[in-house]
Amino acid sequence: MTALLSIVSMSSPSVPRRAPRPWLLVVGLTVVFCLAFAARLIPLLRGGGLHAMGNYDDGVHYASAMGLVHGLLPYRDFLLLHPPGVPLLLTPFAGLAEVLGEPDTMVLARLCWMALGALNAVLCGLVLLPLGRLAAVLTGLMYAVYFGAVYVEHTALLEPPATTVLLLALVITRALGPGSGLGTKHYIVAGLLLGLSPTLKIWGVLAVLVIAGGLAWRRSFRHGLIVLLSAVASCVVVCLPFFLVAPQAMWQMVVVDQVGRRRDSLQPVTRLDHILGLTLWTEQPRLHLGTALMVAVILASLVVCLLAPALRLLAALFISHALLLAATPMWFLHYAGVIAAPLVLVLGGGLAVALQKAGTVRSWLPPAVASLAAVAILVSALPLTQHRLGRPFPGRTAATIVADLPGCVVTDFPMTLIQMNLLRRNLERGCRYVVDLGGTSYHLGTREDRQQERHRNEMWQAYALEYLRTGDAAVIARFSPEVGFSRKTAKVVRGWPELGRAGKYVIRKPQL
Repeated sequence: MTALLSIVSMSSPSVPRRAPRPWLLVVGLTVVFCLAFAARLIPLLRGGGLHAMGNYDDGVHYASAMGLVHGLLPYRDFLLLHPPGVPLLLTPFAGLAEVLGEPDTMVLARLCWMALGALNAVLCGLVLLPLGRLAAVLTGLMYAVYFGAVYVEHTALLEPPATTVLLLALVITRALGPGSGLGTKHYIVAGLLLGLSPTLKIWGVLAVLVIAGGLAWRRSFRHGLIVLLSAVASCVVVCLPFFLVAPQAMWQMVVVDQVGRRRDSLQPVTRLDHILGLTLWTEQPRLHLGTALMVAVILASLVVCLLAPALRLLAALFISHALLLAATPMWFLHYAGVIAAPLVLVLGGGLAVALQKAGTVRSWLPPAVASLAAVAILVSALPLTQHRLGRPFPGRTAATIVADLPGCVVTDFPMTLIQMNLLRRNLERGCRYVVDLGGTSYHLGTREDRQQERHRNEMWQAYALEYLRTGDAAVIARFSPEVGFSRKTAKVVRGWPELGRAGKYVIRKPQL
């Protein structure tokens, strides 16, 4: 971290070289890193623990990586509704399972994602560094405790590495400075990194276009074009091999199935609550004084960024991602992680300008304003101290029940098989490999079928039962009557004989 800060400070003419005590910045961002890591780790330890069930998607990503390690390809051999980037990132962890076992390599993956989240907090600070060290540290602090980032970075989800490459591109191109002293290689490296964003989550295309367009507008058309072409190149390198193997299936799953998702009935206030990071302040999402204050602060910061030419790229990132989240037909809490960095950077930009203006009035005002901002940030994070993430799953107990079973174990929640250390056993036994049973409801049948709620989708109900019946044991951890399963399907599943119980989870023997 010290070396990175030294490079940024030496190469950016916007950072005052005569500013006293540069080590304070290193200390400040080190504290930010540690706080961010703790904010992601402690709620998980207090909740489900490092071997928790997760939020479903993390299990899908790890299971996809395990399939890759064993020679299966997404899109051709199993359904995957996202680009291949995160499964590729997780393949080293899946490979280590031969030595450490699946549960412990999942723990390692989660710890690495938390460290990635902590790095993202530091990178937010480095993006704002040209505007002052106080602003840099406070921006990092905001990201460290913003709940949308905390939630998405406590386990192996898509958004954290996408945020990392976006922030690295902004740091490398010194997006908030004039860019003097930068060579073509800086823009190439930034573009190559930025191009990895769409390989992680298809929405990353937006970040590529906004940043390349912003650099073309602020620097030169050539610089923007270099970033864009480099991004296309790295994206193609990652995705093309999979596309060549199964072009129609990959296009259908990654693009058509995502665009064609049904619109859920979630209230707009819930999306707003999640985006503003106020989820923990009320039991049920609702408008309150905190909502008004946050909206006012964000709008004020956004206006400041729009008025300052150097900060308009941050405003463009925030506005474009806010519109994307407003337009997406479905909503999950981890979507707030998509806007975490743009939101925090806009707030940081507004704060930086406020600190600069305060310094022209009284010399003691910037430290005073910074102190008030730090207190406000930490107070906003108070609910995190009581929050619990994840739910426990007794993987060892469940594994004991099926240890001597000769056939396959199937599930509606892939993390159960990971915590039971069974993915590899299933693969070695030639079991049918389904990593995302729920996700098939977005893929199967006609558009009319896919627009149905899952428990009303008769085609998916038939598919789910047909898949579960391929197993000699079934662990049902996600679906219940009218929550995924129809009442009819749930009745069929409940009628299967019990093999045993692991806590509240029942392991059953499927019947034809």
